Amino acid sequence: MTGAQALVRTLERLGVQRVFGIPGAQNLELFDELRDAAFDLVLPTHELCAAFMADATGRLTGKPGVLVVVPGPGVTNALTGLAEALLDSAPLLAIFCAVRSDLPKAFQLHQIPQLEVARPLCKEVLRAERVDEVAATIARGYQLACAGEPGPVAVELPFNVFMETGSLGRMPAAPVAPQLDWSKLEQIAARLRAVKRVGIYAGAGAFDASEDLIKLAETLAAPVATTISGKGVIPEDHPLSVGFGYGAFGSPLAQQTFAEVDLVLAVAVKFGEVATGSYGMPDDKPLIHIDINPKVLGANLKPELSLVADAAAALAGLLRILGRKKRERARRLKGQVQGERQAWDKALLTLPESPTDVTPERLVATLRLLLERDAIITTDSGNHMFQMVAGFDVYAPRSFIAPVDYQSMGYGVPAAVAAKLAFRDRQVAACVGDGCFLMTGLEVLTAVRESAPITIVLFNDGKLGLIAQSMRGLYRRETAVVLPQLDYRALAQGLGLDYVLIQSDIEIESGLSRALRSKRSSLVDARVNYERATRYFKGVARANVARTDMPTLLRMGARMVRRMVLGS
Repeated sequence: MTGAQALVRTLERLGVQRVFGIPGAQNLELFDELRDAAFDLVLPTHELCAAFMADATGRLTGKPGVLVVVPGPGVTNALTGLAEALLDSAPLLAIFCAVRSDLPKAFQLHQIPQLEVARPLCKEVLRAERVDEVAATIARGYQLACAGEPGPVAVELPFNVFMETGSLGRMPAAPVAPQLDWSKLEQIAARLRAVKRVGIYAGAGAFDASEDLIKLAETLAAPVATTISGKGVIPEDHPLSVGFGYGAFGSPLAQQTFAEVDLVLAVAVKFGEVATGSYGMPDDKPLIHIDINPKVLGANLKPELSLVADAAAALAGLLRILGRKKRERARRLKGQVQGERQAWDKALLTLPESPTDVTPERLVATLRLLLERDAIITTDSGNHMFQMVAGFDVYAPRSFIAPVDYQSMGYGVPAAVAAKLAFRDRQVAACVGDGCFLMTGLEVLTAVRESAPITIVLFNDGKLGLIAQSMRGLYRRETAVVLPQLDYRALAQGLGLDYVLIQSDIEIESGLSRALRSKRSSLVDARVNYERATRYFKGVARANVARTDMPTLLRMGARMVRRMVLGS
């Protein structure tokens, strides 16, 4: 068989459901074989979007999303998506076509050292030189993308290998999972028994251990806070769920309940900058940290005890050691959490309705009420993302995905398209800012072509909202943040979308309902007002001020006062 046939057969044997890619001069042989593959072939509008779609597929399914790109510009266009997958731990297999290796000529079309370029953005980079290496190399790349902490792996195949013939070769054995350190786990269990009040902080790496996480929380009478990526690891209407984060930047309920705990058990979290509100997470409690990646342990917060382990194995082991006897405090804690949550919901509902613009908090709360419980939400980078993190409850693992640690704009729409292709029976909504939509919004054409309807909720303030807010706070003026005006109604019509305009709070429910009832993809143009800074923004500002030296603060303060008095 040819190398192209070997690649397709290998992907079929691995159970791949779809491949995202764009054909070009050096991968025509491969795309001819992909046409008859047992999986779907999806043509995106841009390699960046292909990478975002593969990333989203990996996050939502737990299995690597796959993309195929041409050499040179195809690879470099996809690099941002690889970086997003690397920092946000999404399993992804990128197949790079390369220039001919059988042609002793320099300056071939698209020729760059692409594996060297991609190496820092991948868990591993591999290359197959012959047909009989294709199956083993592709399978190894697929396995590595999921092994340990998930992430992107790139596999390069020269153009000529797709046309050469050879044998399929042998598939590598699946990697053996690391053994659990039971002696260390016994120490952790003993420490958990010894304290009265435990708080659990969980990330996306615990998705596959969601049930055991909830059982452990019930056993320990422990409130559970999550990272942004971990939203849904416990249903956010569960009596022990206290929301995102546990500092001044996160959920008020999480901050309140974690202030009372004696120890924090962190499972599958990195304590990265975004998740901790620019490192504003309180560090005054003893910490037990469990993560599959040893480099994470102690990187930002020093734990009292740590364990390198998969979250599912570690949590199952802890339950086995601790048993299922529930602490008496669980009932009281649940009552406290429910009472605080009801008070928060009531406060939101009593916000005055604006007749002239859309209050983001009302838009988010109403969207949650109207969507089905298992709906999939994607967001982009920006102010709207933190509105969604704070106000949109998620009830199931792998139902909310956002660009967190890499924070790439343009993620939301391609991710939503991939989500709908993977889960056609579930509602999918992309919540995006207007700046993000202008970058990759045309990817909705793929949803239209594939008959995979999604709802795009556009948080439209006419600016790069979060950056504008930061500039006003720091400099008392804005620079290069006003976006070009666009007729979104005409654009929606041209793209084959239903268009819904929401100009005030009074129109939110009827407008969202109309869009969600549509059988086609819809663009909801919500004219939001970001006058009120989010709790996250305020928390980040406080954290940054706290670690800025006094001379710098005085200089910046003097500049702000001067501009307030004299104008910009």
